[in-house]
Amino acid sequence: MRALSADLPYVALRSAGVLLFADEPHRREHLADAITRAGGRLVASGPLSAAIERLDQRVASVVVDIGADDGDSLDAILDRLNGLGAASGRLAALILTPAALIDVVAARIDDPGVAILVDPDAVERDAALSELVAVPAGRVAEEGESDRRRRLAQLGEEVGRIARALAALSASAPEPVAGGSDARAVAPIVSDAPLVRAILKLRRLRGQHFEPALFADPAWDILLDLAAARIEGRMVAVSSLCIAAAVPATTALRWISQMTEQALLVRHPDAHDGRRVFIALADATATAMDAYLAAARRVVAPAA
Repeated sequence: MRALSADLPYVALRSAGVLLFADEPHRREHLADAITRAGGRLVASGPLSAAIERLDQRVASVVVDIGADDGDSLDAILDRLNGLGAASGRLAALILTPAALIDVVAARIDDPGVAILVDPDAVERDAALSELVAVPAGRVAEEGESDRRRRLAQLGEEVGRIARALAALSASAPEPVAGGSDARAVAPIVSDAPLVRAILKLRRLRGQHFEPALFADPAWDILLDLAAARIEGRMVAVSSLCIAAAVPATTALRWISQMTEQALLVRHPDAHDGRRVFIALADATATAMDAYLAAARRVVAPAA
């Protein structure tokens, strides 16, 4: 194995070991400084071309800073990173990516133990690094050791609550009636994209009159956008869904990941592009959204 030179000397051996890969030397230097400030111990650093060899013998957490799309080489690194968190049961890797490569990264990373940051600022980056090095690999996590675990637990609970509510709505949705005067009122909505878009527009209007941070939960925007896409027969890429979520892309990716884990959403590989996946409503979620839209239509356009 070709040796990789560390950009900074070792710090206390009790610190979490971190492997750093970035092609631009100045970004590598800045990240190395940030890792050390976060309490990590830089084991080695180098360009992305060295990642595969070193990852095969990984004994530390990993930070990968993607500067450009290197095609197959980047795909191989992402494939190797995916699964590291599942194997360790904790946050094992951190990927920094430009917004232009969201789809490429998301197509290969579905492990919740691999965090994805999209064009992060210094504050967001440093917070993520602190989470990464909170507990050295192989050690048992102590109570209160990571804010990330608490935040993810809260996020998981919130998404779980949404999943249970949608399941209840789906289960209580009336069956379509064949014929009769009530058939229109209870039939699932199959072509009411304008209603969905109107609801989304109303949600966007809130930010013009109130502080947007008051409405930072993107789950409903994600569900509405996917409902409209389903009605219109469109496929939705991860990058497009991040835009529809109306929150920073990093936050949107976390919600999409959690909602997929909770079986609210499903991933579909792009048959024409192996470097992209589409996100869609799961069948039970689609049924619940149909029931909601049917009820909403009765509110905004009650039968005469």
